[in-house]
Order: sequence, then structure tokens, then C-alpha cells
Amino acid sequence: MKTKIMMASRKLKIPRKTNFWSVTPTPATHKKEDSIPLLIVLRDYLKIGDKEREITRLLNTNHVKVDGKIVKDRRFPLGFMDVLSIDTFDHDFLIIYDRKGKLISVANPDENKGVKLLKVTKKTVISKNRLQLGFHDGKTITTDKSDIKTSDVVLMKIPELQIADVIKMGIGDKAFITGGSHVGETATIKSIEVKKSSGHNMANLNEGFSTIKDYMFVIGSAKYTFKIPEKEVAINDE
Repeated sequence: MKTKIMMASRKLKIPRKTNFWSVTPTPATHKKEDSIPLLIVLRDYLKIGDKEREITRLLNTNHVKVDGKIVKDRRFPLGFMDVLSIDTFDHDFLIIYDRKGKLISVANPDENKGVKLLKVTKKTVISKNRLQLGFHDGKTITTDKSDIKTSDVVLMKIPELQIADVIKMGIGDKAFITGGSHVGETATIKSIEVKKSSGHNMANLNEGFSTIKDYMFVIGSAKYTFKIPEKEVAINDE
């Protein structure tokens, strides 16, 4: 299924006047407006091939994986913190936001190998000792870790989807900002303002600004920091 390129998500970092058509992401994980079709990442971001058929041929080799699992659908949606790997390349690629709010691909550091950060967006009690957790990328798991709360970030082993650690949102922690005027920046939490009204809770940062708490995605605490590089990468840049 195709979409007129002028109607594609504004979070895609693609030329709007070069081509008439874009690709519609398959309804799968991330929301349409928060995702990039795999074809766009491989062809236009990483520049692995010039034509759609070249990308389709690559996908049929089973060499392309998202979060450690083989993906063949060229329309598969990639979003924030997804890990893309191609068997013929030495390193993985991480999808993050740049400072204009565009989704970009960066080389995923070796320190992050085999893990992914997932923000808890939903928490449901399914039995006395079991919880179902829903994450920002649409994944769900069940767990007996009762101390996990919404807004916590889970360090998940992939592709097993096993929790390796939980990063709480606390004073002094590092967070990546996913929305607002400071999108794409990393900042240190100074304090959290909890509103008694229906207004958004706010996070105050050591860097001298504040933002909505929902925009905060914790990436580091005193015992662990997930490394996020700043440089966007394409294959022909290397």
C-alpha cells in the first residue's frame, strides 16, 4: 500500500519533492505517525539499494532483523529505540529522534548489543502474582516483577524479551527527550512536579529547562547508562 509522500508522517526524514509516493507502514507495532517503513530505512536512510525490488530481494534472504527477529515485510514499521540489524554488517542500527523531531538511524554502540530499552506505558494485573506490561513500541510481556511502574524503562534482552534490569525515573538520572521543543536532547533530571489537576506533570532539568514528564525516556541511572550516539549514519558514510 502506498501513500502520497506529502501525506507521510512528518517524522520521516525524507525529501518531499523528489518522489510522489511513499510507503504506508503495516499496522504492527508503533503508531503510523511515529514510525518509518523498513523500506524507507534501508533504501533512503541507509542507502543499501536504489530500488524497491533490491530491498525486497535483501529481505527475502532472511538477513534483516528488527529487535533480533527476522523481518521480511518491507512496510514493517520502525520507531523510537528499535534495533535494526543486517547480518552482513558489523554493527546494528538504532532508531532515535534528532533535534528536529525526525526519526533517524544511528550506529548502535557495541555496549548496547543484545538489549533494547522499552518504556512501560501500560500495567495490568492479570493474577495475584503476574502483571502484563505494555511498552511504547506495542510489545507486551507478563512478569512477576511487581515493583515496575508506568514511565519506568526496562532494559530488555532481545530477541528473548527477558527483563535484564529496570531503570526508574529519579533525580539525577539521564533522560532522552522524545517530544517538545527539546526533542532529541539528553538531559539530567533535577526534579519532578506532580500536578494535582488534569495538567501534565513536569520534569525540571539541570540543563536549565523544563518539559512534560511524558516526553522523558530514562536512559541512565547511577548503575547503568544506555549509550546513544548523536551522528546519523548511512552505509556509504562509513
